[in-house]
Amino acid sequence: MEFFKKTPKFDFMGRSRLFGTVSLIAVAVSLVAIFTVGPKWGIDFSGGTEVQVSFQEKATSSDVRQALARMGFGGAEVVTFGTGDSEYLIRLEAISPVTPEAAKSAEAAMKKALSGYGLSKYELSPGGDKLSLRVAKEIPIAELEKEISAAGLTVAVAQEAQAGAPRPKGDDGAEATEEESTKRCESVTCTWPYEKDRIYETNLKGVSERVMDGLRAEPFGKGAVKLRSEWVGPKAGGQLRTAAVASLAYAMLFIMLYVAVRFDFRFGPGGVIALVHDVIITLGIFTALRIEVTLTTVAALLTIAGYSINDTIVVFDRIRENMAKARERSLVAVINSAINETLPRTIITSFTTLLTVVAMMVVGWKTSIRDFMFALFIGIIIGTYSSIFIASPMVALIDRRFGKKKA
Repeated sequence: MEFFKKTPKFDFMGRSRLFGTVSLIAVAVSLVAIFTVGPKWGIDFSGGTEVQVSFQEKATSSDVRQALARMGFGGAEVVTFGTGDSEYLIRLEAISPVTPEAAKSAEAAMKKALSGYGLSKYELSPGGDKLSLRVAKEIPIAELEKEISAAGLTVAVAQEAQAGAPRPKGDDGAEATEEESTKRCESVTCTWPYEKDRIYETNLKGVSERVMDGLRAEPFGKGAVKLRSEWVGPKAGGQLRTAAVASLAYAMLFIMLYVAVRFDFRFGPGGVIALVHDVIITLGIFTALRIEVTLTTVAALLTIAGYSINDTIVVFDRIRENMAKARERSLVAVINSAINETLPRTIITSFTTLLTVVAMMVVGWKTSIRDFMFALFIGIIIGTYSSIFIASPMVALIDRRFGKKKA
């Protein structure tokens, strides 16, 4: 397939200063937005609770939002999910229904109530949805749950705890572990022996269960079903954010090393600067549009980095070929020629990839892949631009400042 009947002869290098200035402004504006307004971190990074709910009755996002406000979850984000208007994704900043004061009071009450059973471990999960105890003497589960309720914690109902209940032995043909084979569950509590002691785990009502209780009490909420719920603590979110930044940094470092070894030192910085350019502008657009940055977004940024460097490598490879063929020509002329020769391939590849991304965006706009595809859409456009107007001119700039070779 030919995009141009003849090899184009655009003077890309002659306009490199103009496009370099445009990129510098775009990067500067993006950095200002990132460091002043700040990205809108998703619960993966900031912590919070996410609940996906399906309603049997017709419910609008406004109905759901008002119901949440009446429960004390003001500021909740309610997003239509899936097809139709009966399924929503609810995002809350809260991760636990138990306040620090209530948790401290409950711990003191439980230690007093179980003093005769040799309590050696008391652990309330950060999400406030599970209580783990380690005692020397066996306690009747009904009595234990009664003491937990008396301590001020809300025990879940059996139906809500099914998802967290252990698998029946051999239900999928797998060999049961030692813990599974000795575990006994009643109501919402499971217990099993551990060394000379006994472990008890009781499911409590977390934020998601309280949300579901409140929604089911609404006229539109009868028969509402919780499809899934997740929560991430602030500490884990911070660790994930650090890991995400590190993954991007390592990816760029190794790409630069690869390009420097594969070609020569003049090519490495240009490729990496183009990648940094792509990632910063994409993140800046996400910040300006207040689109959540999640682990999915990080995956999209890494994908953009891979796509962008692939496009850049094609141009670099042609530059290297032309440098060997025409040693008498200037490097600027060689680069200009290489960009023009690879331009049809660059346009066709980017266009067909964008068609796929747009199709997936249209089909999956109301699903969890929307942000991933939107990031790819932006990244492919910017990556194509940077491989032509940023990476290649940087090779000429570095050669002019530090190079020892002539084309």
